[in-house]
Amino acid sequence: MVKQQHYKNNARHIGEDLQWLDHLIRKRYESHHDRKNASLKIPSPPALKGSSVYKNVIDEFKFTAAERVVLLLALIPHVAPYFLDDVWVSISGSTESTRMRQSKTGTIPTIDLALFLLAGDELEKRFYYQQIFDQESFMRRSGMLFMENETGSTPFLQQPVQISVDYLHLLTDGKPYKPDFSIHFPAKRITTQLTWDDLVLNRKTQEQVQEIKSWINHGKTLLHDWGLGKRLSPGYKVLFYGPPGTGKTFTATLLAQDTGVDVYRIDLSMVVSKYIGETEKNLSRVFDTANNKNWILFFDEADALFGKRTELRDAHDRYANQEVAFLLQKIEDHNGVVILSSNMRSNIDEAFTRRFQNTIYFPIPSSQERLRIWQNGFSDRSTLQKDVSLEKLAEKFEVSGGAIMNVIRYASLKALESRKNVIQVNDLVNGIAREFAKEGRTI
Repeated sequence: MVKQQHYKNNARHIGEDLQWLDHLIRKRYESHHDRKNASLKIPSPPALKGSSVYKNVIDEFKFTAAERVVLLLALIPHVAPYFLDDVWVSISGSTESTRMRQSKTGTIPTIDLALFLLAGDELEKRFYYQQIFDQESFMRRSGMLFMENETGSTPFLQQPVQISVDYLHLLTDGKPYKPDFSIHFPAKRITTQLTWDDLVLNRKTQEQVQEIKSWINHGKTLLHDWGLGKRLSPGYKVLFYGPPGTGKTFTATLLAQDTGVDVYRIDLSMVVSKYIGETEKNLSRVFDTANNKNWILFFDEADALFGKRTELRDAHDRYANQEVAFLLQKIEDHNGVVILSSNMRSNIDEAFTRRFQNTIYFPIPSSQERLRIWQNGFSDRSTLQKDVSLEKLAEKFEVSGGAIMNVIRYASLKALESRKNVIQVNDLVNGIAREFAKEGRTI
C-alpha cells in the first residue's frame, strides 16, 4: 500500500508539471505569432505539495523554471509520448513541427524546441539557456542528461533532449537503476545472504577492509565538505590478492551489502577481445555506465586486463601496452570504488599498484581460523561422526576457506546419498584429497 502511494505521488507531481508545461507551450505559441508581444516571461512552476521522488530531485538540485522545462521534455517520450502531439494539434491543427523529431511512438523533443519554449527567437536568451546543455551544467555532470553525438553529424539544435536511464528509473519507479547483464554492460550484480560473521579474516586484513567501508560511507564528505576533492583523486581503488578461496569475492559482496551499495563483477570473457580497440570500447561502456553511481566494480582474476606490460617486439605488443595505458587512465578517472582481485600481486602492472589507495593480502587462514570455518560450515541438520575431530583437520590440513566449504559440500552430499545426516570422517578426508589434487598436492 505504501508502494502504491509512492507511485501515486510521483505520477501526480509529474502530471502537475506537465499541465504547467502545456500552459507554457500555449503561451509561447501565442507570443510567437503575436509579434506585438514577442517577449514572454516563463510562468512560475507549480509548488508541489506532499512528497515524491520527483519532488525530492527538484528540491535537491534547486531546479530553476528553465531547467524544469528541460527535465520534463526529457521525460515526455517515456511517460507521455503523445503529449506534445496532443498539445500541438489543439494549437495548430497539425503535429508537424520542424522543432521536433517525429517517430512511430510519438514526438521526440529536441534542443531547438527547448530553447524555443524558453526564449522564443530571441538569440541572446537562447544563448543564455543553451548553457543548460553544456558539459559543465549540473544536469550533464550529474548524468541526468546525455547528448546523442556531440561530435557527430546531427546539428546541435536537432539533437533530442534525452534523460539518462538512471534518472528515468529513479523519477518513474523511485528506485536506482540496476542494469541487466548484457553485451552492452558485461557485468553481473553479485549478492550474498551471509554476513560478516560467516567470513573469517585475520586482524590486519579486517582493518584494511574497514578502510574501504569508511571511504564508501564518508568519501563524499571528505572530498566535498572537507574540500579535499582538489587534492585527492576521485574514487577508491584497491587490490585484493592472495590464494584462491581466501575470501576476496566474498569480502566485496559483504562490503556492498553492509554499506547499501551494489557490486558488479566484470565478466572478462566479454570484455577482453583479440581485436584491436575492442577491449577499450567494452571497458568504456562499463566505466561510463558506472560513472556517478554508488557502485563497486569488481574485476576478478584481473591479471587478464591489468597484467604487466611487455617489451616492444611487434605491433601487437605496442597495442597491448596502449590498452594497459587506457585502462590506467580509466581507473584513475573513475569516481567510484574499483576492486581488482588477483592470486598474485606481482602479476599486476606496477603502474596500477602505485595508484591503489590500498593493497590487501588475503592469506591462507591460520589453524585457528580454519577451525572457525570448519565449525561454522556444517548444516544444523547434520551431525559429525564420533571420530571426526575438527581441531585435527584444522591443524593438519592447510587449505583455504573456499576449499573447506568444498569439502563440507562433498561430505554433506555423501551423507544425503546414504540417507543419513551423519558426516563421515572418510568423506571429509576424501574431500580434502580432492582439493589437494586441484593444487597438485597429496595428503
